[in-house]
Amino acid sequence: MPHRQIVAPYIKYNTDASHPKISSTFGHDYPIITRALRPTPVDYLCPTLTPSQIKVLAEDKKYSEVIDWILEEHCPFDLMAGVGQYRHYLNACYATQKQINALQEKHMYYLEKRMEVLSDLENANILGRILAHTEEFDSQPEAYASFFQAVSPFRGHITYSGTNVAINRYMSGAIALGPPAVSKPPPPYIHLTYADALRNSKSICKPLTMVDKPPSIPTRPRSTHGKRCHKCHVLGHIRRECPKRQGKKKVFFHK
Repeated sequence: MPHRQIVAPYIKYNTDASHPKISSTFGHDYPIITRALRPTPVDYLCPTLTPSQIKVLAEDKKYSEVIDWILEEHCPFDLMAGVGQYRHYLNACYATQKQINALQEKHMYYLEKRMEVLSDLENANILGRILAHTEEFDSQPEAYASFFQAVSPFRGHITYSGTNVAINRYMSGAIALGPPAVSKPPPPYIHLTYADALRNSKSICKPLTMVDKPPSIPTRPRSTHGKRCHKCHVLGHIRRECPKRQGKKKVFFHK
């Protein structure tokens, strides 16, 4: 019967520090019911413990022995198990925090050593010596494009080789010329009609002069299917194309 209190004649407590349990049965050939052993709540409101009050439950205080005696002599097993479980997780937190502090100290030590070595490599012009042998990327254009994008902000000096640390004046400015062609994105695809392609080919073959004008783009004839004539008020044409207007002649009067 879960979530209900029962009275069983046979009870066994498993006072494990991390997961205390209670097992009960009514006797031989009866099923054994096992549940987690947790402190039984009371039927009235209880205040929240302050940080200083929580320290009472620790086991490294001067009064911890007295607290343990009170729990053992005057409190039920579920309350004792709850205090023991709290102390178990509290000690686990302290142990984990010690490991974290030790790892942080180790991380800072390795970080300082890495920065020391990096400073030595910078003073030895490590990148300038590597850039002196970019011909090794000739067979790998994609790798060269990625490498160039990584080193493009470099504004130092390039040496003649990895062993000759003299400054190569010509190669020192070559890094600022721009990325290689393989690293540039391709131009966007533009769909051209046959007339546009023919007109572009003619404009390429014929040199432009100062008096030449750019070719005009042909436009489609405008449809008058939905237009209304302002003379006869009929849909399908405009006033300029009205059949009544075409048969009318202009008459001029002289004074």
